[in-house]
Amino acid sequence: MRHILLLLCLGLSLTAQMKEISIFPQSYNAEDISGIKILDTKELSFEDKNGIEFTDISALAYTKAKGLFALSNKGYLFSLDLHIKDKKIETLNLNKAMVLRTKKSKVLKKKKRDAEGMVINEEGLIISFERRPKVSLYDFTGKKIKNFSLPLVLNDIDNYQKKNKALEAVTFHPDFGIITAPEAPLKHESGGVHTLYSLSHKWQFKASGNITAIELMPDNNLLILERDYHFFRGHVITLKKVRIKGCKDGLCPTQTLASLKDVKGWDLDNFEGLTRIEKNIYMMVSDDNGSFFQKCILVLFEVKV
Repeated sequence: MRHILLLLCLGLSLTAQMKEISIFPQSYNAEDISGIKILDTKELSFEDKNGIEFTDISALAYTKAKGLFALSNKGYLFSLDLHIKDKKIETLNLNKAMVLRTKKSKVLKKKKRDAEGMVINEEGLIISFERRPKVSLYDFTGKKIKNFSLPLVLNDIDNYQKKNKALEAVTFHPDFGIITAPEAPLKHESGGVHTLYSLSHKWQFKASGNITAIELMPDNNLLILERDYHFFRGHVITLKKVRIKGCKDGLCPTQTLASLKDVKGWDLDNFEGLTRIEKNIYMMVSDDNGSFFQKCILVLFEVKV
């Protein structure tokens, strides 16, 4: 009886943290998104930890050695235990909730904590910010180690469309180092073209919406997550492969892997975070904006090309 009660309590706990949810249209056809296969979808609703609410998730980062990290644009960092079995999310437990801090361990001021992009490298967590645009290295407890150099054009917030359209995404490339991107093209750039920046290179590709995340693919090209919301066109989430390895002059060749549209019946939310789990398997997450009317949705998917 004791073991049965323990299992029941565990089951209730897991249900409170993660539950099944479908984002598929009623008339779903797998051929509509032939570039990816959606493996699993979950809605997350963790209880507060250390007085920190699990909300406003803007980025994910994962390695097998370090596990899964989630980043809130409120300046919070979360460490989670992820277990995937048979290409399904079996368990996901919230271990730690931390506050991003300065080198002197002071909590970041409100105007400096708008964290939006994140990736893991050998040194720690590389995090990109809006409002005060920068890319910084943090340790795995949320303490700042250093800032990275950026192309000069990215340092001045006046070059961006808006203060909250700055460095939305970041990744780390084995050949080019840190690659980051504004959410929307800079003021002096073409509105229909995105630019990706490393310290020594830049690449351009045709936009399908605002950039919300960048992830490295196994062939060292990039997977880009874009979001477009328009009163008449509706809400569209695009996953696109950008072939920076084959980009010479002009626009880089791209391949749209999936274009999910709410007008086609997809139950979409504000997807902002993206990370690679293994081989061609990825995970993306939506930012609930701290709103009762939105959800934190986790999607596990496999790129098929």
